[in-house]
Amino acid sequence: MRLRHIEVFNNVYKTGSVTAAAKLLNVSQPSVSKVLAHAEQQIGFPLFERIKRRLISTPEADILYRHTAIMEDVLTDINEISEGLAEIPVDRLRVACTPSLGIDFFPKAIAQFKLMNPNVNFEISSNHYADIRKNISDTLLDVAVAQDQSEDEEIGIINLAKGNFVILEPKNNQDKTYKSLPFIKLSFKSPLGKKLDKYILKNKLHLESTISSDNYQMAASLVNNGFGYTILDEHTARTSHLPNSQITELLPKLEFNINLMFLKNVAFSISTKKFIEFLSDFHYEL
Repeated sequence: MRLRHIEVFNNVYKTGSVTAAAKLLNVSQPSVSKVLAHAEQQIGFPLFERIKRRLISTPEADILYRHTAIMEDVLTDINEISEGLAEIPVDRLRVACTPSLGIDFFPKAIAQFKLMNPNVNFEISSNHYADIRKNISDTLLDVAVAQDQSEDEEIGIINLAKGNFVILEPKNNQDKTYKSLPFIKLSFKSPLGKKLDKYILKNKLHLESTISSDNYQMAASLVNNGFGYTILDEHTARTSHLPNSQITELLPKLEFNINLMFLKNVAFSISTKKFIEFLSDFHYEL
């Protein structure tokens, strides 16, 4: 017997009527009769007999129902589980971001998403760019958020938002030429550091530095401790809450992208799809 045969047989057996079974299954009466007849033809014996206008199960049908009823319970459980997964996905999302986006941007996004999807579990990490790309390629991460990333054969990119570079300088700094202040440079190993290097060359800025850092918070902390000034992303500058520093607009402006990263050619869980859709519409304000 096929699954459809079992479904029809069980409902006819329970209701004692082809008409009632058809209503429960939301199909036509002829359709139920046809499936039932096909089931009897396949197994080689009748399942019901019509006696005095009543549908009476045969002894063989009684034995068969004791087994098919168990299967019906299993199918009901499967349907309930699948409906529950669609409505309230219970899953673990492995996500990461760069340290500067981990101060405020990513926590805000996850907090808002969790309010709408409380049954989704998160495993969160903060990594540098190279580690993030490697972990996505090795399927150790589901998605990640980083600045100024590029798409390749393995990793796909969705642009989420834009940000600006700013100048972070000592509070009440009077030297607007910055000639008396040491310059703290971002490492060229990072995408933002590379972008800033090109900006400096293009605008013919003569910025000599004795300190280079691949950690933007550390560069900001140096400024806050009275050593020089730096040019870095506005997320680090604005969310670090440094009392001895102030932010000045960088002119001409220099923008960067905030990108969502994911592995191409893989099937996403329901939770991952929802999180990607959420991030694509997420509006963030510093």
